[in-house]
Amino acid sequence: MELDLAYSSEKVLNLEILMMQVTDRASDYELQTSSSEELSMDFIEKAFEYDILSGILSSEVKEIESFMSCLQMDILAAHKFTPSDLLEDSLIEIEEKLYHAEESLRNSIDQVADIRKQSAKFERSLAFGKYERFFVNFVCFYNCVILSKYCLQTVEQKRHCLQSLEKSLAREIDLEKKLSESRYNEEELKMKLHFAEQEVDCLEDLFERVLVGFFEAENSAEILLGISKEIIVKVQIAQLSSSSSFLQSEVESEMDKSMMKPLNGQREMKNVETSYTEPDGFPVSVKTYLRTLRCRINALGEQLRETEDHLLIAKVCVKENKEQQSMLYTERGDMDNLISSLKEKVLEIQSRAESAEARCAELIKQSVELNDEVGFLRSNGTEKVKLLERKLKESDSQLEHANASVAAIEEQKNMLYSALNDMQNLIDDLKGKVSKAESRAESAESKCSLLTETNLELNEELTFLRGRLECLEVSLRQSERAKLATAKDICSRTKLIAELVKKLGLEREHLQLQVVACLSPSLFFYFYYPICFVA
Repeated sequence: MELDLAYSSEKVLNLEILMMQVTDRASDYELQTSSSEELSMDFIEKAFEYDILSGILSSEVKEIESFMSCLQMDILAAHKFTPSDLLEDSLIEIEEKLYHAEESLRNSIDQVADIRKQSAKFERSLAFGKYERFFVNFVCFYNCVILSKYCLQTVEQKRHCLQSLEKSLAREIDLEKKLSESRYNEEELKMKLHFAEQEVDCLEDLFERVLVGFFEAENSAEILLGISKEIIVKVQIAQLSSSSSFLQSEVESEMDKSMMKPLNGQREMKNVETSYTEPDGFPVSVKTYLRTLRCRINALGEQLRETEDHLLIAKVCVKENKEQQSMLYTERGDMDNLISSLKEKVLEIQSRAESAEARCAELIKQSVELNDEVGFLRSNGTEKVKLLERKLKESDSQLEHANASVAAIEEQKNMLYSALNDMQNLIDDLKGKVSKAESRAESAESKCSLLTETNLELNEELTFLRGRLECLEVSLRQSERAKLATAKDICSRTKLIAELVKKLGLEREHLQLQVVACLSPSLFFYFYYPICFVA
């Protein structure tokens, strides 16, 4: 369809050029018909050319009108039978192409209608003025009879020249069609190459974005791993501190109990001694009671030693815990600096990490408060112990919540790893598409190079044919000038011959009159009749 439209547009342009030539011939014909009183050879030749060119124009107009009607039917059929399986972008492109084809066809139809009107005017002017002044002067009949053979030769030569010109025009039209087709193909390839370059640019942008997301995901995963490790360490430290504080409180309570037991034993010993000094009459029971008291004292001494050992161990553990806490505080300061530098990239993760850190800080504060409140256990007793147990339970629940948050962070990390794998697959697909687009671009460039070579060859052939056509036109003009010169020479000679014939007739009549005057009537009749037969 696109080739047919290009052919119709080229045909319309050629018809416009032919119409311009016919209008030039028509103007010359009208000037000569209005001004000249006698028919000349130049007038006859121009009238003949005008008639032939107008006939060719009318026949070509009829042919192009029929071709355009068929093309219009094809466009309407294409509008009706557009496939619905195509994508929206391809359907829009097809509709735009059909719309442009309809517009170009309408423009060409309007141009052909104007050419049709002009050709009708030319035919009317020929029908009106063809035989208007044909029999004005009969004197040129003799000249036309003499030059009929020459005119026939010139008509045949003109026909031959016109045929050769028509062939050359047909070749030129074919070459122009091929050139237009090659230009159209070149433009299509350029557009395809441009679209391929745009696709490659888009794919590169997508690839860069995916890589940026990939690197960001890697950084966030590493940050999450570090944060989760820190949270686990802090939770373990909090557990150790809470367990150490609990052990310390138990040890101190046992120490208080052990300190109270020797005092009670001493009091009982004093009572026993007083009872022994007093004469109660129960000596055996006193001895047994003293033995039991000694056993209790020994047991309490052993318990005291054990509690002292436990106390030393607890103090060592407390020192280690304090050292670990100081180390953790320093590490916490470093991690706070790192977290402050990465706040813009991982806001959600930072909020969760900050909440976990706040919980850990609360646990540490609670452990410190518990250590402070251990001193008050001696005075307050069991109620404070219950409160501390409640607080320990709350801290355990908070630790469980922290562990749950750590598990959630690990799940998020796994999700990030799966997303990274998906991104890697997408990157591989994009690389394959980029390689395909590069291969298509290379094939399009090779096709463009081939088309440029063919265009150069066609341009060379076209220039050669145009040179040939110009040479033929120059030779035709020279032959026409020679013909006109010979025709003028013949016309002048025929006029001279006609004048000589007239002079000879006049002299013959003058001689006849002289003879008639000289001779007698009988001799006049004798000589007159032969002269008449001779005449």
